[in-house]
Amino acid sequence: MKATHIGPSVVCCVAALSALALSVPQAAAQERAAFDAFFDTVTRAEGELFRGRAEPLKALWSRASDATLFGVSGGSGDHGWDQVGRRLDWASTQYSEGSLTIERIASYVDGNLGYVVQRERVRYKVPGRSEESILEIRATWIFRRERMGWRVIHRQADPQMKRQGPAEVTR
Repeated sequence: MKATHIGPSVVCCVAALSALALSVPQAAAQERAAFDAFFDTVTRAEGELFRGRAEPLKALWSRASDATLFGVSGGSGDHGWDQVGRRLDWASTQYSEGSLTIERIASYVDGNLGYVVQRERVRYKVPGRSEESILEIRATWIFRRERMGWRVIHRQADPQMKRQGPAEVTR
């Protein structure tokens, strides 16, 4: 039997590959932690929107032309930062003294994209009125990592919390 000599370069390659394999879960955990921290910031900023302040949430949106917003108040949707920014400004005028509670249903992050699906419960007052209102929303947020970090690129929200098919509506 012939002896095989393994040189230092092979040992270094094996050690480097082992270290890389061990660091992949750690890198994924760090990526997830950074994404979760960003989404916590988004949640706080969304809470500010329901208090009548749009700027914190606007600061987290992409300025790209492919940003989209389909808000809970309906409409045909807003496309591009100019429309999205105006919609957020308008939305902030519809609420005051709000508080937000979320229930995360699903979330995922991989590389430069991530999403969150959640239920949102908003307690708020319509500006100029004293009675409190409650809004229950289901929302999907999509995020992209850009040069300046994570940014919101899409949100779709609706108040349709009860399942109801077309046949049930006509009864």
